[in-house]
Amino acid sequence: MRLFVIAFSLFLLTPLNLASAHPHVWTDMTIKILFDKTGKVKGLHQTWLFDDYYTAYAIEGVGVGGDGKPDPKKLNEIMQVNMEHLKEYGYFTEARNKDKILKLKPITDKSTRMKGARLEMSFTTPFETPVSPSNDSFSYAIFDPTYYVEMLHAEVESPVILSDAPTGCQYKVIPPNPDPSAVAQAAMLDASMRGETGLGSFFAERVSLTCPEE
Repeated sequence: MRLFVIAFSLFLLTPLNLASAHPHVWTDMTIKILFDKTGKVKGLHQTWLFDDYYTAYAIEGVGVGGDGKPDPKKLNEIMQVNMEHLKEYGYFTEARNKDKILKLKPITDKSTRMKGARLEMSFTTPFETPVSPSNDSFSYAIFDPTYYVEMLHAEVESPVILSDAPTGCQYKVIPPNPDPSAVAQAAMLDASMRGETGLGSFFAERVSLTCPEE
């Protein structure tokens, strides 16, 4: 079994015959913005769905059960290793209350499974302190700082779900608009190279939340 590590050491585990430019791994995200009983945003429930090619590499050697699917225990081991490595980097999650980056509590609700031919991981990133969503103050972006992994919201009807939100709350996905110099830098990186920390932020979608004023 290959323990696929997606944090900054991920590039060491990826075959060098991938495409020359970053990114090398693609992830579709669906996100639940979680509200508490007082109407404050308390965290994000994240589901990451990895591309077919990388899934095949990641689960190589994982035994299969009688149903022909990978052993769930082995998939959980893979996820546990990933979460330990991602912890240092805030699980690629940057949530903001205006200009202040929110601190995260330990993740909860970890689970993993195969969805068709693709590996899926889900987990919740709770905020240390829930925040008011009024005055367009809350937003988030989820990205690999080195842009080795491209993280975009899934092309589905509801890539973002407002869970227990106050009446009138809406979200907007703001697409990235990378500087040409950032695009050029990404194009020059091959699978054996790391992008500069922060490169991924230029290619990140940001979701902003609008709720009625309290």
